[in-house]
Amino acid sequence: MLLTSSLVAGGLSVCTAPAAFASDDNPAVVGSWSKPFEEGGVSTPRCRYVPSDSPYDSRQRLECKPTAVTAAVLPDGRVLYGNGLESEENAESSVVLSLSTAVRGSRTRTLDLRDGYPSWGIPKNSRSDGADPTVVKGRTSADCLRADPAGVLGVPGRPGDGLAGSTAGKLGVPPQDPSCAPDDVASDTGDIFCGDIAQLPDGRQILVGGTDYYNEPTILEKKQGAPIDAGVVELQGQRSARIFDPRSDAWHATTPMKYGRWYPTATVLPNGKMFVTSGTAKLIKSTQGGQVLRSETYDPGSRQWSQDYAGPASEKTLPQNARTFLAPNGKIFYAGDGQMFGPFGQAVDEALFGVQGYFDTRTNQWQSAGLTIPRSSPADVMLPMSAPYDTMRILRAGGTFGPPPGTYVATPTTTITTLTKDGTVTNAPGPLMNDPRWFGQGTLLPTGQVLITSGARNDEVVMPGAELPTRVPEIYDPATRTFTSMSLPRRDRTYHNSALLLPNGEILVGGNSPISLGYGVERDLLPGVTGNNDKDSSFEIFDPPYLHQGPRPHIERVQSELAWGDDFTIDTKDADQVDKVMLMRMPSTQHVMNSNTRALELPFHRTGDGKLQATTPRDGVAAPPGYYYLFIDHPGKTGTTSDGHKAGDVPSVARIVKVGDSTDNHEAIEPMSPDTVIHGNGAAPVEANTLLNNPPNPLAPPVVPGQPNPLGAPDLGGRPATPQPPTGPAVTHGLVPPVPPAGALVPSAPQGNGPTGSAPPSGPTVHSPTHGPLPGVLNQMVPGDDPQRARAGQFLGTGAA
Repeated sequence: MLLTSSLVAGGLSVCTAPAAFASDDNPAVVGSWSKPFEEGGVSTPRCRYVPSDSPYDSRQRLECKPTAVTAAVLPDGRVLYGNGLESEENAESSVVLSLSTAVRGSRTRTLDLRDGYPSWGIPKNSRSDGADPTVVKGRTSADCLRADPAGVLGVPGRPGDGLAGSTAGKLGVPPQDPSCAPDDVASDTGDIFCGDIAQLPDGRQILVGGTDYYNEPTILEKKQGAPIDAGVVELQGQRSARIFDPRSDAWHATTPMKYGRWYPTATVLPNGKMFVTSGTAKLIKSTQGGQVLRSETYDPGSRQWSQDYAGPASEKTLPQNARTFLAPNGKIFYAGDGQMFGPFGQAVDEALFGVQGYFDTRTNQWQSAGLTIPRSSPADVMLPMSAPYDTMRILRAGGTFGPPPGTYVATPTTTITTLTKDGTVTNAPGPLMNDPRWFGQGTLLPTGQVLITSGARNDEVVMPGAELPTRVPEIYDPATRTFTSMSLPRRDRTYHNSALLLPNGEILVGGNSPISLGYGVERDLLPGVTGNNDKDSSFEIFDPPYLHQGPRPHIERVQSELAWGDDFTIDTKDADQVDKVMLMRMPSTQHVMNSNTRALELPFHRTGDGKLQATTPRDGVAAPPGYYYLFIDHPGKTGTTSDGHKAGDVPSVARIVKVGDSTDNHEAIEPMSPDTVIHGNGAAPVEANTLLNNPPNPLAPPVVPGQPNPLGAPDLGGRPATPQPPTGPAVTHGLVPPVPPAGALVPSAPQGNGPTGSAPPSGPTVHSPTHGPLPGVLNQMVPGDDPQRARAGQFLGTGAA
C-alpha cells in the first residue's frame, strides 16, 4: 500500500511521499527479533540492594544493571556501553529536590557476542576516569555562596560560555568561571552520562563532557543531621575528557576541555583530530542564555586541546547535541537539528537553531549555509556515498519541529539535505515514515539502507512518563525512497535508547533509561498505554530482511590496513556475484546521535577467479582515519515475496580494517562467523516501578498489548537454530557470584552459573584463518582477552567500579 501526503509548515514544504507498509509476516520482508537478554539473565533481578556508600546514611541502596545509553563497537568486535541516570532509583523525593545526592557516576560494561554466547566484562575503572577539574576538593555549597556568588549565578562567565559570557567579554567585563561546583558526592563528579563518544584513529574511544549533579542551593543535608538530602538540583556540563583503551579495558583521563559541556557533539576531522562543539555549561539555572558558543579541537598525538577562535565569526548558536557532520568540502556541517529541550535546552537566540552552517577549521570561522525547520531529537543519518565522494545526503527523520517549546508531538516527516563539494546545501522534502517518531535511533546498514528503531510519539522530556512509544521499526531504502515497517520487538525503548550494527550484519538494540514520572519518583503513568518508564538493561538482536534472503557472500581474505587512495585485493569465492563493496566506519552512539558513522561504496573490478580489486577513498575527508567494517554484497536469492517485495542485496560478515596513511598486509580479523547465532540468557521482566522503597515488583508488571506477558514462561532468549559450538583459541573466564534476592548481601564464594546452570562454554572464537594480533595500535591485545568477564548467567554488579 502506498501513502501520499505533504505537510506545509511555516511556508516550507517539509515532507512528501511515498511510504510503504509491509503486511507480510515473512522475515525476508520484515526481519526477525531475538528474545531479550541481559547481564545476569532471567534468573537475576533487575536491581538489588547493596551497602550504603555514604558515611551519613547506613541504609542500603538500590543498584540496578547498567542500561546501554552510550554504546560503541570496538576494533576487536566487542561492544562497549555505559549507563545513564545511574542510581536515580535512590531519589527519595522529586528529581528536583533529591536527584543530585542520589545519583552516582555511570558504570560501563563490555559485551562480547563474537561466539554467540553473550558475556560481560567490567572495565578496570568502570565509572571512567577523569573527575571534572571544576570541582574543588572539600568545597561545599555554602562555600560557593560565600566565596563565589558569580559562579553560583552563572554570570558573567567567560567569552564562549554562552551569550552572556561572550557579551560581557565584548564589554570588557573580567571573565569568571560560570559555575561553582561543590564537592558533594565523590562518585558522580566524572559521570559520562550526557557526554558524547567517538572513535579515535587508533581505535580507542574518546568521551567528552558529561554531568556533575549537585544541589544549588542546598536546603537539607544528612551530613549536618537532617533526615534527608534536599535542594534545588543543578546539572553542570563537565570539562572532562576520558579515553577507553580496548588493549587494557580501562578508562584513562586525558587533558580536560576549556568549556564545561552537557550534551556536546564530537566530530572526527580528516586528520583524526576531534572537533567538539555545543553543550551547556550549566543546565537548570542556565543564566548564560544558551549553549557554549565556541568549539575546541583535541589532538590525540599531543593530548592537548586547541581553542577554535579567530573572532566573532568563530561563535555560533547551536542546540544541545547539535547534529554535525564532516562534509565533502572538509568543513564541519551543522544540519539544523539537535536536542532542543533536554530539558532547559532553550536559548535566548534559539530562533537561530534553524540556520545551517559550515565551520572551516582552517580559518576557525562559521559561514551560514541556508535555513531549515529545525528538528529536536530526530534520527539524522548520513546516507551512503559513492566515488568520488563529492556529494553527501543526510536523512533527517522525525523528531519534533522547532526550537523550544517546539511541537511536543512527533512528526513522521523527513528531509533529505544534500551537500556538495562546492558548499551548496539543498533541503528537499523526503518520504513520510509510517509512524511519527521522536528519539528514534537511525542505524546505517551494509546494504545502504537505514533502520530506525525505538522512540516515542511525543517529546518525553517535556512530560516524563506520558510518552506513547513508537513500537514498529522501519527501514528506509534510498533507492526507492520508501519506508517499510518491520516486525515488532518485545520491549518498548523510548528515551536513552541505542542501536549498533554488529560485524555479522545484525543490529544490537538496547537502552531505555527514562526520567521518573513528571520529574517525581513514580515511574509509569498508564502501564500498557504509555511507555515502560523504567530502566531496561536488556538487549535484543534484530535480523534485517537481508539475513533471510538466501546465502551470504564471504570474504576469504583482505589485508588489515588500507592506505588512502590505494588498490587492494579481496579474496572471495563469490566474486562473480558481488555487486557492492561497502566500507563503513564502526559505530559509536549516544542520545540517538551517531554523526561519525559513514558508508562508502568503493569502486571495484574483478581481477581473476575469486578476486576483487577495490580502491579506497583518496583522503581523510571521505574516510577519516580509524577502524571500519568492510562488507561485500550480492543479490539475494529468495525472489519476490507474497507482498510484492523483491529480495535486495545480502551482505557478507564484515572484516575489520584500519584506514589511514599506512598499509599492513596482515590478514584482517573476522570477529563473527556467518553461522554465529546469539544464544541469549533471558531478561528480567519489565517493572511497573523501581524505587528505593519499592524495589522491582514482578507481581505488577505493565501489560503491553500485542506483547508476551512478562510473567509468563521464562524468556530464555535465542532463536530456534542449531547451536554453533565455539572452536579455536579459548580464553579462561572468571566466574562471579550470582546476584542474591533483593535484601540479601553478595556472598563471597564464587559460583558457576552458566546459561544452562553449568559451567559456560569457553570462547570466544575469532573467525579468521590467522588468530594474530589486531592491526595498528591494538597489536598487543589478543582478541577476547578480557580480565574480568562473566558468562550470561552472572550479574557482575559493582565489581571494580
